[in-house]
Amino acid sequence: AALSLGASAQAQAARTAPRKDKRPDVIFILTDQQTARAMSCAGNPWLSTPNMDALAADGVRFDRAYCPFPLSGPCRSSLITGCMPFEVGAYDNDDRPAQEAMDTGIGHRMDEAGYECLYAGKWHVPEVNIPEQGTGFRKLCDMDDRIIADKCAEAFDRRDPEKPLFLVASYLNPHEICEFARNQSLHYGELPPFELEECPNLPANFMPSTFEAEAIRIEERLAPRSHDVFDYSQNDWRRYLYGYYRLVERVDREIGRLIQALKDRGMYDDAVIIFSSDHGDGAAAHQWNQKWVLFEECINVPLIVKAPKGRAAAGVSNDKALSNIGLDVYATCCDYAGVKLDPERYRGRSLRPVAEGKSETLHDEVFVETLLSSAKVRGWSIVEGRYKYVLYIHFQNREMLYDLDADRGEMVNLAVDRRHASELKRLRRKMYDWGVKTGDKRLQRELKDLIENEERPSGHIRGNR
Repeated sequence: AALSLGASAQAQAARTAPRKDKRPDVIFILTDQQTARAMSCAGNPWLSTPNMDALAADGVRFDRAYCPFPLSGPCRSSLITGCMPFEVGAYDNDDRPAQEAMDTGIGHRMDEAGYECLYAGKWHVPEVNIPEQGTGFRKLCDMDDRIIADKCAEAFDRRDPEKPLFLVASYLNPHEICEFARNQSLHYGELPPFELEECPNLPANFMPSTFEAEAIRIEERLAPRSHDVFDYSQNDWRRYLYGYYRLVERVDREIGRLIQALKDRGMYDDAVIIFSSDHGDGAAAHQWNQKWVLFEECINVPLIVKAPKGRAAAGVSNDKALSNIGLDVYATCCDYAGVKLDPERYRGRSLRPVAEGKSETLHDEVFVETLLSSAKVRGWSIVEGRYKYVLYIHFQNREMLYDLDADRGEMVNLAVDRRHASELKRLRRKMYDWGVKTGDKRLQRELKDLIENEERPSGHIRGNR
């Protein structure tokens, strides 16, 4: 008892003593498979996320944040390395990023900058659980949402009082929707029984869009274990949404426990807290579950940044700052740690100016890539302020163009409409330039063919099948 009291007193003294290193603690909270609209602070009436909402009230919610790749392994590889998945060779969940990129991963960067680096929960780069060594982080626990807050609290009490802290708390949920859809047991217990009358209505973009890329449904047919919704009725989709939102609420409660642990120790106010998700979920839009494809629901992810007290722009909802979380979270952590990055290698931009109210914008456009692994079809997207362009390499209607101001649900593909030919051509060229910049030869080849044949109507371009 005496030893316990002594340890507690030492921990309290460490918490209250001023630290010579004035750089802020950086806390990165990551969920898995959460679409941007799956928060009550984003205006969704079908769920309640008080802890995410409270974090948004203390910081900036980025309405237009995108993952670099709508799949866990590639996106997490990007978050760790600060590079696009293609650049580090991560196309699928089992792909190990290039060792050179991992050697300068964010754990190593922050450790070398003098931060105490801790990691709790899901890793998936590519191992599900973070290795004991070689990442720059000290491992707190394997993937288990239920113990992350407790393990972090214990680590807070044992932390080095002279070092700033860098913590990644990585949760599984709402990824349990995959098991829910397959009628499998859930990792953290079954949901209570519910009635159909409790279930959400279907989204306005429930039906497939006009001239939808054929590759999307080919992938769905070739991967029935992932897309086990082929015979869903409309009411089944409502039940799917109900389950999905309950799983978001499940992880929100765990995040609340972590935030309370920070507050109990006086660590919350002065910390930088970044909250996001590795990718979204179809959430019944276009009758799609899971991820992989380039619908907004799959690639637009939640992003909240709370800056240290006194520097934060609090309670702001920003719909102008386009962000690629894979590139920008890395840059943001380095910015707060005082680490200078080579702009030729790292194209991310720090979220700090927006989080601290010094700017409203970030990127002019963001790029997202994907691989429909069963159909063996690569895809890319560019999102600007208004327009979004999508390209898949095979099958019919492989180009899609959407006016997100007029059609956020992506119901009308404008790529087949000659009235929008100038926008289509302009975005093709931007995408081609991106392929040159990243060294993506396949993307360059696909777009070169399209650009050389622009005088023909889009639907008749050579190689459209």
